[in-house]
Amino acid sequence: MTTAFTHWHSGPPYFDFVARMARAKNARGYLEVGVRDGTTLSRIDCPSIGVDPFFQITGNVIGKKTNLHLYQMTSDDFFRDYEPSRIINAPIDVIFLDGLHQFEYLLRDFINSEKVTHRHGLIMLDDCLPANAEMTERTHNQEGRANTDLAGWWTGDVWKLLPILEKYRPDLRVTAVDVRPTGSICITNLDPSSTVLERNYYAILDEYRGITMDDALCARFYDGRTIVGADTILNGFEASLFVGP
Repeated sequence: MTTAFTHWHSGPPYFDFVARMARAKNARGYLEVGVRDGTTLSRIDCPSIGVDPFFQITGNVIGKKTNLHLYQMTSDDFFRDYEPSRIINAPIDVIFLDGLHQFEYLLRDFINSEKVTHRHGLIMLDDCLPANAEMTERTHNQEGRANTDLAGWWTGDVWKLLPILEKYRPDLRVTAVDVRPTGSICITNLDPSSTVLERNYYAILDEYRGITMDDALCARFYDGRTIVGADTILNGFEASLFVGP
């Protein structure tokens, strides 16, 4: 049984796209929130920081890196207690956010991440382009899914970051990218001094907490939304992604 609306992504796997973006930007420093088993982090070559409350690393995450720093803690604690650029003694050029799939956590991670990078940095968000409405549930309920084929997929409600950023931060350059399985969001034209999201944090929570995605909302979410191919991004369409400080 399937739900009425499904949006399939056909681009490369998200972890390959993240690694290719870091290489294209010639990143001097990389920060990843939500490392889990190290699938993405292992593909990064530059000095890196990984944050996760419970690492489940299964392979070689050091690779070609000259240095790697792992912090087994929540991202809130990490951003409170550490300055990432001082850890690696280099600018944080690329940040990948793949933590807990509830929008208020990703919103805080973005707020804190923008503060520790620079205007020409790149922040990427995972799982913000869900394939169907079911996987946007706040708590993963695999056994209760109608679409059994995708029951193992869970994006939570982090899709809300797109309308939130579009409404509250129109100064940002927000690009939705077609990567598997549930998209990637590239954010540039950053402003580390901005306090808009922080000042409106609780108002945003009140505004979006009660919104639940169903099939109709999922269809409207994609209707008219431009989703750019990964190769188009990497081949220079979004030139601002590659500008150095």
